Amino acid sequence: MNLELPPGTRLKDTVLAKDFGISNTPVREALRRLEADSLVETKPYIGTYVKELSTDEVKDLYEVRETLEVMAVRKAVEQASEQEINEILDIANKYLSLVNIGTVENYLKYDRMFHEKIAAASGNVFLYELLHSLGDRIHIVRRLDLEDHFSGIEHLDIANAILKRNTVEATRIIRTHIQDHLSRVEKLLEANSRSPK
Repeated sequence: MNLELPPGTRLKDTVLAKDFGISNTPVREALRRLEADSLVETKPYIGTYVKELSTDEVKDLYEVRETLEVMAVRKAVEQASEQEINEILDIANKYLSLVNIGTVENYLKYDRMFHEKIAAASGNVFLYELLHSLGDRIHIVRRLDLEDHFSGIEHLDIANAILKRNTVEATRIIRTHIQDHLSRVEKLLEANSRSPK
C-alpha cells in the first residue's frame, strides 16, 4: 500500500490483471479484500475506485488511533524490555535521519515501524492487532500530511519518554503528535475540497 494510485482513481480489474501479468480472478479477490478494508469502493454499474476519505472519516479514524496509541504507549512505558526500548529508539533515530534526504515511502515505512514497535512492546496482542489493522488507512492519511510536512523529532521525544519510563510525558507527546497531525490533514482536506476539480 504505497498510494501509487491516488484516492478517486478508477480500478479496472482487466487493466490491473494485465499490468501484474496475472488472471482477473486474483485481482477481483484482491479488490474485494480492499473493499472489505474500506480502501476501495465499488459503485454499482460505474466501477471500483480508490476510496476517498471524508473529513469525518479521518476524524473518526484518528479518534480511534489516539485512544489505541495512548494505551500502547502507556503499556510500553510499564513493561517494554530494554531491548524493545532500544529498538524503538533506533527506529526513531532512523526516521529522524531521513529529514531532507528520504523519500515519502521511507518516511511512511519508518513511521509505521515506529508505531507498530511501540504497540508490540505494549505486550497486548489485541492492541497490536487493532493498530496493525488500521495501518493501511492511517498510511493513506499519513501520506497526505507527509507531502507537506515532515518532522521526526516527536518520535524521538516519545521514545525518550518511554526510555525514562515517564508515562505522563509519553502519553502527552503521543496525544499531541496525533492531534497535530489530524489538524494538518483536516486543513489539507478542507483546502482540497475548496479547490476546483
